[in-house]
Amino acid sequence: MSEPTLDLSFVVLASNEKPDPALFTEMMGMWRTELEQLGRSYEVIVVDDGVGEGFFDAAQSIAREWGAVRIVRFRRCFGESVALDTAVDMARGAYVVTSTWYTQVDPKGLSKVIGMLDEGTDFVAVRRHPRVDGVMSRLVSWLFNAYTRWITKVEIYDLNCAFRAFRKEVVEELHFHGDLFRFISVLAVQKGFRVKEIPMQHVREEGPSTVLRPGLYVRRFLDILSLFFLMKFTRKPLRFFGLVGFGFLSVGFAICLWMLYVRLVIGHALSDRPMLVLGIFLVVLGIIVASIGLIGEIIIFTQGRDLRDYHIDSIVEGRDRSDEEESDE
Repeated sequence: MSEPTLDLSFVVLASNEKPDPALFTEMMGMWRTELEQLGRSYEVIVVDDGVGEGFFDAAQSIAREWGAVRIVRFRRCFGESVALDTAVDMARGAYVVTSTWYTQVDPKGLSKVIGMLDEGTDFVAVRRHPRVDGVMSRLVSWLFNAYTRWITKVEIYDLNCAFRAFRKEVVEELHFHGDLFRFISVLAVQKGFRVKEIPMQHVREEGPSTVLRPGLYVRRFLDILSLFFLMKFTRKPLRFFGLVGFGFLSVGFAICLWMLYVRLVIGHALSDRPMLVLGIFLVVLGIIVASIGLIGEIIIFTQGRDLRDYHIDSIVEGRDRSDEEESDE
C-alpha cells in the first residue's frame, strides 16, 4: 500500500448508463467550490466506464480548466466495482470520497463528512434525508434497505446513495465484485471498521430512473443473497450446505421408511407409487448438497489460510522484560 501524498481524492464514477454531459459539468462546478473551501490538498479522479464520447469530452474539458482532474477511461463497461477498485488504487489521497456523475446530496455537507473522518471514523455512509423524489422511488428504496438490514443485521438505511467517504485503506482491505460495491458499507462493518451513517440534504436527482425495472430488482435480490453467503458462510460453508443437505436427507429417509412400512406391513405394492422415487431423489440430493459443503471446507482449509476477514485497529506492546533485567544489571 503506497503512502498517500494528498489529503483527499474525490472520485466520480460513470458506469452502466448514458450520462448527461451538461448535468455532469454543472455538478463538478458545485463540488469544486466545496473542495476549494476545505483548504486541503486534493485531486479529482473521473472514471469513464465506457459510457460514451459525450461524457469523455466533457471530462476532458473540465480537466483542461481544472488542473487537479485525472481521467480514467475503459474501452467498454466493466461495472462499478471495477471502476471503484481502479480509482481507489490510483488515489493519492488519505481520504477517498465517491460520487456518481449526477448530484444526489447537497455538496455543502462535504465538510461535515470529512470532519467525521478526522474524528476517527473509518467509513462515512450517507443517508439522503429528507427524500424529495417520488413516492414509488421512496417505497422501493425503503423495501430494499429494510430487507438488507434484516438479512445482514447492519443498520444502514440508504445503500443506494453513491456519495460516501472513507479512508483509503478501508477499500484496499475489502474484496467485492459485480454489484457488491453497493454494499461496501456493510462489508466494512463485517471487517470491523468504524462505520457511521449520517443524513445529508437530498436534492432532486436528474440521473437515470430505476423505478419499475423488474430485472433490476431481481439482480438486487441476488446481490443480497450473495452478500448473505459472503458474510455468514465464507469460513464455514458446511454449516449452510450441511444443514440444507441434512434436511433433504431426513425428509427423503423418512419417505423411504414409510414406503418400506407400506410394502412390508400393509402389503401394498410400490410399483405405482411415485413417493418412493421422490424419497430416493431427496436422499441423493441431500448427500450431494452436504458434499458441496465438505468440498468447500477442504478448499478453505488448503487455500484460505491467508484470507483475512478481520481488521486490526491497533497493537500496544509493553516493555520487554529482558530489556528491564539488562538495565537493572
